[in-house]
Amino acid sequence: MVLKIPQPPTLKEFLEASNLEVAKEPPWVHSASAGRIWDFVNAGKIIAFPCNVFTGENLCYFFVGRPAYKRDDITNPGDWELPMAFVMRFPKPPKIKRIFPFDSGAFANKRFPTYITMFKINRFDISGDQRNIGRLISLVYRTPTQYFERRPSGHEEIKREHDLLPRHQEILAVSKLALENASHQMDDRAAAIEVSVEEDITLLQEHLVGIVMPEEYEREKELWAHLKSLTPNLETYRILPSSLHGYYARVSDCVDRIYKKAGIQL
Repeated sequence: MVLKIPQPPTLKEFLEASNLEVAKEPPWVHSASAGRIWDFVNAGKIIAFPCNVFTGENLCYFFVGRPAYKRDDITNPGDWELPMAFVMRFPKPPKIKRIFPFDSGAFANKRFPTYITMFKINRFDISGDQRNIGRLISLVYRTPTQYFERRPSGHEEIKREHDLLPRHQEILAVSKLALENASHQMDDRAAAIEVSVEEDITLLQEHLVGIVMPEEYEREKELWAHLKSLTPNLETYRILPSSLHGYYARVSDCVDRIYKKAGIQL
């Protein structure tokens, strides 16, 4: 006789079976090294590149709401190595490949604790229904504002409110990960929703909410004029003596200012 014992749901199964509110979805943010701006402008699009996690696939990556992508730190970066960010909203979203509640590269490279990397990564893919982004925000952060500010609900609070049992192990792991303190290994990538798209993203006015660049690039008059023709919301940050990771908070501040300029309420 086969026992019909309830099995652990995937994160996607849990979200879609819940009555969670579908929170408003923030814009998507694509981050890259500033030196890549020439490739993007010349091609007229953000280019999908071969992925080293899902091998054999060309993907373009975004984080929902904030610029959470980070490279390994560089002590004395060149200006071209500094981060830039494209803040985007799509009237008709591109074809989504996968959605994760964290940076899939950081997961694959074991930057996260074993309590979450012990599971298969596909257990956390919530693609198939874009409303799952809003449901996930409601589950872990309650509101888009708290998501942007990385202020998740308490682990025990989520457990109690949603009556989570031992079989809800993956859901509990996501909740626990979001609360982890930032560190060299455990930074914002542990608490940001990642969206991968299997196509290039054309740079169109109706898609671009704003762009963040190092202030040095404003000296490139023709480039700057072209970027301004794509969006009026250009934000820059000062170049100061700092390691690469010292710039990421400044980029987040710039994204926040873009939201305010564009009248976007999170």
